[in-house]
Parts: sequence; structure tokens; C-alpha cells
Amino acid sequence: MRKKILLVLLTVIGINIIAAGVFVTFKDDFLVLKNNKPVFTNDEPVLIGLKFGSTKGELIKKLGNPKKIKREWWGAYGDYVEYCYYDWGYVLLVPGEGDRYIINVEISKKGIEGPRGIEVGDCYKRVLNRFRYSPIKIDDREFLYYLEQKTEDGVVDRFGSVVYNEKGEIESIYYRDSSYYWIDFEISKGRVKKIVAYHHNN
Repeated sequence: MRKKILLVLLTVIGINIIAAGVFVTFKDDFLVLKNNKPVFTNDEPVLIGLKFGSTKGELIKKLGNPKKIKREWWGAYGDYVEYCYYDWGYVLLVPGEGDRYIINVEISKKGIEGPRGIEVGDCYKRVLNRFRYSPIKIDDREFLYYLEQKTEDGVVDRFGSVVYNEKGEIESIYYRDSSYYWIDFEISKGRVKKIVAYHHNN
């Protein structure tokens, strides 16, 4: 009898340990909790260690040669830009001093990490939990967080926000660092469908 009780207890303990491990591993997919994590800024990685401004050389060193390169004339630069296509999406490079550099990343397939380790296919709750989540309402608009900072160029607002479709489902979660840098997580059926990181510098 004692052996049976001991076996039951060990089984229950084992199940609890496994459940706790699963929760710790996937807790970002279960709950969305208020937090004070760093807000999105333009100097953080947007693609497995690569940032806005990372060079073509750094891109190739990290990910290898693209499968295809499409060149397109942009009058704003007076030169050609390059769309570097990979299995998972593309990176847009623009002319710089010496080497071309990253201003845009689009991830449309699984298999590579975007901002803060988010991948296509992840739960939308994981996105919310990886960035600051301190909901605030200003006038009639709701934000995931909102910061207003004074700089030499004037006032810069940094914020996160959610876009809903007509059914009330989350369609997009996006974060902005001034009007020049932003990242957008397109959501479909509660999962990340596409990740876009963009730097508007011209």
C-alpha cells in the first residue's frame, strides 16, 4: 500500500515538474503581463544581431549570399538600391559611404529571428511580452506604452500600438521610435504572419 502511495506521489510530483517546465518555457504564449521592459529603439537588432545601418558585408557574413538581388533606381539617393532575397524574405540595402547598408527587413517565413527573437508563427502574446507593456490611453487612442522625449531636433514620441480588424481581432502590433524607425508584426489568427522593420531616412 505504501509503495502505491509513494508511486502516486512521485507521479504527481513528476507531472508538476514537467508542467512547471512547460509553463516557464512557453509562458509568453499563455499570459500577457504588465512590464517595464525597454522600449523599442533604432539601435537594437532587427534581424539576428543585424541592425538598421548594418552593412552589406556584415549581412553576407552573417547570412551568406542572397539567393537573388534585385536592383532598383531610387532618385532620392541618385543611385540604385538592392533588394537581397533569402528563403525567409528580403533585406533592402541603400547606398552609403563605402558600403550599402540596411534600412528595411521583411520576414515572411519561419526559420529566422526578427526583433527581440520573434519569429513568424509565434503567438501574438509573445510579441507583447517581449516589449514594454504598460497600457495607457491618451485622448481616444490606446497605446501599449507611450514616451515623449525632448531632443535637439524637437519632441520625439516612442510608442507601441495595436490595430484591430472589423471582427475585433488583432491585425497588427507595431512599435515606433520616432517617425523614422518602426517595426510591424502582422498577425493572422493570433500568430505572427509577417515581420517588417523599416527605417525611413530619405
